[in-house]
Amino acid sequence: MFRRMGIAGQALAAMILAGGSLGYAVAQEAGDSTVDVIQVEPLGARDEARALSPAAQTKAAKSAVKSASASCKAQSEALKSAKREKDIIRATCLKDKLDQCNASLQSMKRRQKALGKAIAARDSGSSNHESTVIAVLSQKSKALAQAANQCVGQDLFDTGETRVREDVDLFVPDENPAVTTPVFDWPVPFIPPPVSGVS
Repeated sequence: MFRRMGIAGQALAAMILAGGSLGYAVAQEAGDSTVDVIQVEPLGARDEARALSPAAQTKAAKSAVKSASASCKAQSEALKSAKREKDIIRATCLKDKLDQCNASLQSMKRRQKALGKAIAARDSGSSNHESTVIAVLSQKSKALAQAANQCVGQDLFDTGETRVREDVDLFVPDENPAVTTPVFDWPVPFIPPPVSGVS
């Protein structure tokens, strides 16, 4: 490629490369380079970031454990139903979600006991930590309940109250579809073979 450019072309290409490199170096030294910075906001509103009182933490933990326990019980009943119906795919999916739900529930109960001990010892740092962990486990439990509903397919069928509406099109022809009108064949003309020149 450089042989075809000639000496003038090669000199021009060298000047362009040198000028570009020099401009890049000057821009770097001047600090013209930009860096994208992503600011991470804490989850939830700013009011939620405040620590709860010990009574509120105890109440929230008790509510979370109760909700997770009910969710695990519902998943267990759904698993029993799937086994009775011998639906292997649904049973396998529900078994996985139920195992995770039970593990999450046991961890939540341990954290609830630790929260009670931290509140009794008036250790606000530990109680805030345990309360936060219980809240995260509660969110995980809710996600597992939703995933279990997808295993069952309940979310597809739970559409709420349904109503039936019948619309009649006034421009539909008044013909009986049971009666068919005969279609006649087109007459096929007889074309005689060509006459040969040989007798």
